Amino acid sequence: MRVSQIMSSPVVTLDKDQPLANAIDLMRRNEISRLVALEAGKIVGMITEKDIAREMGSSTAYRLPPGRMHVSNVMTPNPITVAPEVIVKRAAEIMLDHDISGLPVVEGEHLAGIVTKLDFAKVCAEYDDVYVGQVMEASPTTVSPGDRVVHARRVLLDEDLVGLPVMEGGKLVGVVTVRDVAMKLAAFQEVAPNQHKSERIRNLLVGDIMSQPATTTRTDAMLPEVSRLMLERRFSTLPVLNLEGELVGLLTKTELTRIARERL
Repeated sequence: MRVSQIMSSPVVTLDKDQPLANAIDLMRRNEISRLVALEAGKIVGMITEKDIAREMGSSTAYRLPPGRMHVSNVMTPNPITVAPEVIVKRAAEIMLDHDISGLPVVEGEHLAGIVTKLDFAKVCAEYDDVYVGQVMEASPTTVSPGDRVVHARRVLLDEDLVGLPVMEGGKLVGVVTVRDVAMKLAAFQEVAPNQHKSERIRNLLVGDIMSQPATTTRTDAMLPEVSRLMLERRFSTLPVLNLEGELVGLLTKTELTRIARERL
């Protein structure tokens, strides 16, 4: 199987000198988690929700809202690219080895598409002999609704996670993702008064931004069904419950990438 068979196309792009607010708006409107940055039509960078979450919680962001920052200030320059004929297994290896979540697909000098970790759901949808409980991340890191968003952001970035189940009284009450943190902090940066911005951002709680109730799956669910759900709903992470309804794991787009690498 080749990358051209699973890549997403066309690719949403923008100029590296555009305001960061434009990138955030494009991600929201297109329900995507990354953009390719261009300069004179050439690929020069990649900007992701994780980049935005990292920047929006920094001291610089307290002084400069997204409308006054540029994509070039936040993007990762010179992204790794692949050709359409590269095999899917190799693309998965590159992503996992380099800890990246997207690869622009370039044919000659033409940007033909992009392959992301979520695109590996298309591969996993064929594995009808695999249960979610066999491939999930067990005993995931969690947060509570009363934790501060800045704490959740730090955990997500430091542990290189895409989402955190939110637990209260031993029960799953929601989920907070890198996307939630990035988009909510960016929106807050634009509206909070400058003189109170730092304090208000520090006091923003996970319960204020989490998705609730969380969409979940179970350990006995078949991987193809769940993979299709993640792809259709653009879910980067799904909490996994056991037969008693207890949180026991997490299925993320990173697990889908690992499965594709191992099974192809």
